[in-house]
Amino acid sequence: MITSSRRPTYAEVDLVAVRENVARLHSLARSANAQVRLGAVVKADAYGHGAERVSAAAALGGADVFFVATLDEAIALRTHLVQLPIVLLGEPDPSLLGETIRHRITPTIHTTKTLTSMIEEVEALSRRDRAQYQPTLQLEVETGLHRLGSEAGEVLIMAKAAQAAGIGVTGIYSHLARADEGEPGEESVLAQVMRLQEVYQGVVGLLEVPPLLHLANTAGLVNYPQTGFDLIRLGIGMYGYGVSEVAVRPVLRLVSRVTRLHQLEQASGVSYGHRRWHPAGTSIATIPIGYADGFRRGLFDAGGQVLIRGTRHPLAGVVAMDHLMVAVTDPAVEVGDEVVLIGAQGSEFIGADELATRLSTISYEILTGISDRVPRRYRG
Repeated sequence: MITSSRRPTYAEVDLVAVRENVARLHSLARSANAQVRLGAVVKADAYGHGAERVSAAAALGGADVFFVATLDEAIALRTHLVQLPIVLLGEPDPSLLGETIRHRITPTIHTTKTLTSMIEEVEALSRRDRAQYQPTLQLEVETGLHRLGSEAGEVLIMAKAAQAAGIGVTGIYSHLARADEGEPGEESVLAQVMRLQEVYQGVVGLLEVPPLLHLANTAGLVNYPQTGFDLIRLGIGMYGYGVSEVAVRPVLRLVSRVTRLHQLEQASGVSYGHRRWHPAGTSIATIPIGYADGFRRGLFDAGGQVLIRGTRHPLAGVVAMDHLMVAVTDPAVEVGDEVVLIGAQGSEFIGADELATRLSTISYEILTGISDRVPRRYRG
């Protein structure tokens, strides 16, 4: 992640908004279950916002478990979250289990073969190291997403074997497939809840310490409060999207500046391919951000706009790798003016979900697609 830049393009991340979003969503979750805990999903570098700083802010807001997708993400986060649990939402390669244990990362284990490898790593530890690392794992149940997870019988076998080997089973979980679809997804959600609860009851009967049961993501929390169980895995809601019932704030603004402003002397196309013709006298502003930064090329055909001086201005031509051009409709615009591509300016707002709708995708893809060459600047 680049932390400084010699060009005027950056992503501004509001850490106060992170803390407030987490606290508000935790309050919503507690209205259904006063004891529910909150886990922060900070994979993909906290959805492009910066995992180190976002995790610290989320912890201040009430999150006390952190979820990532890869072992590299987990180890990087461990240097900043020294004590709090970090859960790997996936099974590491067996050759990496020793490293996983030494960094006190809780892996998800999907197969008895991988569990056997983990048991062997634990048995090779000295008594002192076992006490220091306190190896733990979580088990994912296949309930309908059909991506990862283990079948019910295998989950029971692995839970019993892990306990016998002195490995703590700290969580049993699954992923909702259709929680954000409203009524069309309800039957699917309820079927997943039933499957997970059945397996969990079997596991609880085998273990001395009941593990956390978790299923709900942001959509589950909002649309199906009964899926909250022991812990909510808060993802997109923490970043200010996917929730209309609670006043969360988008955390990220994508910002640049006007670096060139000129008028067309005669009618002409703009940018590669001259895909759109503009009349003579049109003011064209050049902005140093492009698809290599994560501002997608398809936004030209999709009617993309940017904010300058609190007013929307349309893209004038296709987005290039490092620049885009807009047709300026306000004669007061000057070189050096702030340009907002995601976020608020004045009374106007362009959200990641607006860009996602234009591109027939989801806000997750827009946010995680902001590239590493765009520096993140933090406030709060």
